[in-house]
Amino acid sequence: MCINIKQLRDGSLREKQFEFTVDISDVEPTVSSPVTVSGEIVNRADVLLLSMTVEGMRDLICDRCAKEFSRKTSVRFESCIVDHLDNEEDEDDFIVCEGDELELSELAVSMFILGFDSKNLCTEDCKGLCQVCGANLNEQACNCKVESIDPRLEILAQLLDD
Repeated sequence: MCINIKQLRDGSLREKQFEFTVDISDVEPTVSSPVTVSGEIVNRADVLLLSMTVEGMRDLICDRCAKEFSRKTSVRFESCIVDHLDNEEDEDDFIVCEGDELELSELAVSMFILGFDSKNLCTEDCKGLCQVCGANLNEQACNCKVESIDPRLEILAQLLDD
């Protein structure tokens, strides 16, 4: 979705709100339905500020117990819009828009994907799977004995087995 920001830049308009949906299932397979993008661009003292929220449902698999679950993910993003940069080092801190049209769809998709958690857990206190029998410890307790041996001393344990 493109937004014309000419009136915001020349000061004849102080605020512009937007809301749209974008389908990213071809880019990110965990997102099966379109994500909602909403926000505003505000002119404050001739500085354009973009505030955007991207929300969508994700179909995930727990990293500890391998259970399938869905979770609503919401990512908030704020940045300044500039028409050019004097220093290339600041490229990540600003959004460069040389013309009057600002493309928000690609930016929203990028920010949404970058905002994903690195670990997906069905619950914060997920117990995971038993490392011996594979039972889901959230659903049942198992009677497996788990002996933890310091890997540095594992060679000595092998001597006891012989």
